[in-house]
Amino acid sequence: MMNIGEAIKTLRTKRGVTQEELAERSGVTQGFLSLVERGEREPALDFIDTVSRALNVPPQLILLLACEQHPRGRRYARPLRRIASALDELLRTYAPST
Repeated sequence: MMNIGEAIKTLRTKRGVTQEELAERSGVTQGFLSLVERGEREPALDFIDTVSRALNVPPQLILLLACEQHPRGRRYARPLRRIASALDELLRTYAPST
């Protein structure tokens, strides 16, 4: 199951940004960012917004990536499949593979 931290890490690595760089851009310590990425700390919404600006992606993309694999997501599998192509396009646009 992907959580918000894993979603942030996925986008960060796709953007070629180190943890240290993202932490600096986001105004947090690398230790805190590491805890978030490992799912040991749940970030506030304002942190998600700050990180999204630092990565130049919409905050909704982080949230969509996080909820895509959520256990309750099975209930919403059909709608999630419908937005899968849009999500893929967002990833290609905002987080192109290096």
